[in-house]
Amino acid sequence: MEFTVKLDRYEGPYTKLLELIEQRKLSITEISLVSVSDDYIAYIKTLEQKNLVDISQFIVVASTLILMKAKSLLPGVVYTEEEEKQVHDLEEKLALYALLSSLSSKIRERYNVSVLHTREHASFKNVSVFVPDSRIDQNMLHSIAELTLATFITPKALVKVAVEQALRIENVIESLLDRVNKVQSVTLQSLAGDAKNITEQKKILIVNFIALLELLRQGGVYAEQYDGGDITIRK
Repeated sequence: MEFTVKLDRYEGPYTKLLELIEQRKLSITEISLVSVSDDYIAYIKTLEQKNLVDISQFIVVASTLILMKAKSLLPGVVYTEEEEKQVHDLEEKLALYALLSSLSSKIRERYNVSVLHTREHASFKNVSVFVPDSRIDQNMLHSIAELTLATFITPKALVKVAVEQALRIENVIESLLDRVNKVQSVTLQSLAGDAKNITEQKKILIVNFIALLELLRQGGVYAEQYDGGDITIRK
C-alpha cells in the first residue's frame, strides 16, 4: 500500500507534489505541510515492516517543501547555492522516479502476456577452460584473498569535523509562545535579531516559522501578514 496525499486541490503520491509546483499547477502556499506530515506518520504506524528507503525519501521531499514554503512566505529569505542544488537534485530524482514507475507498470502489464524479447538458438562449441588444482579448497582461497587485501588496503585517518548544535523545535515552540504571552505581539523578523550572520538568521527564521505553523495548528496564537510583508504573531 503506497502513501497517498489528500489535499483540497490534489490527491495522489507525495512524489508528484514538487513536479506540480514546478509546473505552476499547484501553489506551495496551498499545501498544509503539517497535515501531510501527520497523515504520513499515521500511515507509517499502520505498516508491519518499515521501509527505511521510503521514509528517507519522504523526509527529503518534506524538508525541501518546507524550504520552498519558507521562501514563498518569508520576505528576504534567499536560497544558498547548496539549497538551490538540493531542490534541483530532488526534482531530477523525482522525475526519474516517475519515469521508472511508468515503465515498470508497462512491463508489469506485458509480463506473462506476450514475449518481451526473443533470441536466436545458440550453438555451443567445445572451448578450453581453466580448472584449478584439486588441492585448492575454500580455506586456501580465503587465505589468499586476505593476504591480497592486506597488501593493498591502507588505513586512512578519520577527518575530525565540528558538529553544529541544532535548534530543537520543541524548545523554539516553547520560547515563541512564552515571548508572545509576555509582549502580546511580536514580528517574525524580530525573532532573529540576535543572529550573528545571514546564514544563522535564515536558520532561526525557518525554525521559528515551523514553530509558528505548529502553534497555529494548535490554536495557541494568531498570525497576520499584509502585502507580503513581515508576519505579526499575536496571542
